[in-house]
Amino acid sequence: MSGIAVRELTADDAAWAAELMEQRRQVYARYSPVFWRPAQGVTGLHERFLRRQIASPANVALRTEHGFIIGQRRGQEGFVDDFAVGEAGRWDGDGAGLLRATWHRWQTAGGADAVRVVTAHADEEKSGMLSRLSLELAEQWWVREVQPAGQARPAGQVGGAGFSGLLGPAPPVYDPGGPVLYVDHLDDDADLTAVERESAMIGAVLLVVPAVPGSARAERLSRPGWTVASDWYLGRPAAT
Repeated sequence: MSGIAVRELTADDAAWAAELMEQRRQVYARYSPVFWRPAQGVTGLHERFLRRQIASPANVALRTEHGFIIGQRRGQEGFVDDFAVGEAGRWDGDGAGLLRATWHRWQTAGGADAVRVVTAHADEEKSGMLSRLSLELAEQWWVREVQPAGQARPAGQVGGAGFSGLLGPAPPVYDPGGPVLYVDHLDDDADLTAVERESAMIGAVLLVVPAVPGSARAERLSRPGWTVASDWYLGRPAAT
């Protein structure tokens, strides 16, 4: 692991890990202020969540002196969201060591086809580490802030002309200011202006549309008001 000592993440580390994630949220909020806006006073809540994640025998939970990772299996894929390092310049050392060690655990426990890791689009240091480990950019989440123009509908599946999606709250550690609409279907010829208008009418404050980089959908979303908030990398981490 290039001199990086990796060990088990334990329940006693949960408060420290939650604080690292809070620091990450504060940085990410500068990248996409609505999508990544941190909720206030949730570090304790997140600590309790992380304790449950650490305790689950289905997860891989590891740490170094300067960072930690929690990996989950989702079918034949590994998934990593809670993943942070405490200092700039640590991703190629601690971050890479943690991801490789997590991948090794999965391989020795029956294998996984690939691992999927999420990061802020603007987190160039983390993205660079993932690329150097041979992971490829597989998906991006495009976001568009909208001004609610109607009573918010109850959380659940919604639809409109040329689109459908899931309306609901953001994860508890984030506070975009209202419901978020994650679009899980978008017709190729859907009128994006109409989608934005209908989203506002059902009370959403933020639209999230996933797209494959370089795809026709990504090209259509490259318009004023839309930005990429998060990147999703996928692959098999290189050993060196």
